[in-house]
Amino acid sequence: MLENMTLTKIRPFTLDDAQEVVDIFNAHSQSLYGVNDTDYDDMVVDWTSPGVKLDEIARVVENQKGEIIGYIEVWDISKPHVIKYTWGCLHPDAWDEDVFRAMLNWAEKRACERIPLAPEGTRVVMSHGLSNHDLPRKKALEAYGYENVRNFFRMVIDLDQTPPQPQIPDGLTIVPIDLDKELRPALEATEEAFSDHWGHVPHSIDEQMERWQHYIEESKDFDPSVWFLAKDGDEIAGVCRCANKITEDPDMAWVNILCVRRPWRRRGLGMALLQHAFVEFDRRGKQRVGLGVDATSLTNATRLYEKAGMHVERQYDTYYFELRPGKDLMTS
Repeated sequence: MLENMTLTKIRPFTLDDAQEVVDIFNAHSQSLYGVNDTDYDDMVVDWTSPGVKLDEIARVVENQKGEIIGYIEVWDISKPHVIKYTWGCLHPDAWDEDVFRAMLNWAEKRACERIPLAPEGTRVVMSHGLSNHDLPRKKALEAYGYENVRNFFRMVIDLDQTPPQPQIPDGLTIVPIDLDKELRPALEATEEAFSDHWGHVPHSIDEQMERWQHYIEESKDFDPSVWFLAKDGDEIAGVCRCANKITEDPDMAWVNILCVRRPWRRRGLGMALLQHAFVEFDRRGKQRVGLGVDATSLTNATRLYEKAGMHVERQYDTYYFELRPGKDLMTS
């Protein structure tokens, strides 16, 4: 068991630390939900993504014995650099609000050094997401000056009955992605559709392509057969990108992205894509399907998911800390 000791140092994170850090993440999720939610291989894929410079964006915390007790990162690898995604975690046996505050101090300093990467005159914030059950960390964020700006739900459906067949709007089809030909168009369609979602910031398709190529080549679990496209002829009308499992529950499939482009909305296409995924995962023997959604979605996604038979299982909260006021590039 780790001891709750006075902080000795915060030092750069390297891949040699990866297993110890993943163990901390899983100890933390065990303390909240009784499950391991982080996979070592998945994290290494993230930590080796194009544009990631670990010595710049990540730190570990050591106690007086030299044991790693915490991790903090400022994930800021994509233009326009107006959101600095900060995430920090201490082992539950070593929780100390003063140590966590020191971690947040490092993150703020690093994020401030990266403000000039954002376009001149734009608003820049740090964003920190966490479970609403994580009360000590929520308290520490609020004491530091972070503000709870949004809530998100994990919604789940149990596939204990055969799901209904989707009612696909006339003239449309739903098919798996042809990765060789449709990766870029699918990313462009997703980027366009998500421009209507809270907090969205436009991102370069070229950067996304580079990172997706890395993910496709390195991820052991990537399966393009569960990346579904709704098509109107050759044009992509909607996207439903899924995964066959999540780390904490191999029997739960996951909907990573579900979106419909504006010209095809209000025709039942979102429901059809969702039900198409339910039918496919039921066929594959999955017991549950889950997804994450903005609790006050600008496109009323929560209402769609409830209508499809999903229920709220968990809540996660997003906190912002403003680094620079200015023109807001985020959808609000």
